[in-house]
Amino acid sequence: MAMKLTSLGICCVALSLSLFAFTTSTYAQADGDVEAKFIAMLKNATLTGTWAPVQGGQLGGEKKDQGYRIARVEKGENGKWNVVSVFMIRDRQVEFPIAASVKFAGDTAVLILNDVKAGPGKANWSARILFFDDVYTGRWWETANKEHGGTISGTITRTE
Repeated sequence: MAMKLTSLGICCVALSLSLFAFTTSTYAQADGDVEAKFIAMLKNATLTGTWAPVQGGQLGGEKKDQGYRIARVEKGENGKWNVVSVFMIRDRQVEFPIAASVKFAGDTAVLILNDVKAGPGKANWSARILFFDDVYTGRWWETANKEHGGTISGTITRTE
């Protein structure tokens, strides 16, 4: 009888923890404070770090990034977001909105690009980028050629 009670107790604890994790995750998806922190983190932001190519399942050597500039992120309808990136084209600064999805794992944002035009040029890109505490890391690739892509990571700074 003690063996059955112990097994039942373990099952109850596991079920309680699972329900707590599910409730916390569900709450985070709709948490306005978490979204507001994400928006603030990427307002007038520069992402500076490194990238490394991934080819044939192998990670290549790291290279310094020049920095990605983001003017702002805007939440749209049905969980869609726009990441408004800043590009220099012929000595002229241009803002370019990039359609994305953003999911939250607790207080951590995961930006998802699926086959989108992510700047001037002809290629479409896909990516999964994690953002937390002024740090980013992730994986990107050209949608038509997954061998053209890599990893990125670095820190986020902001200007007024």
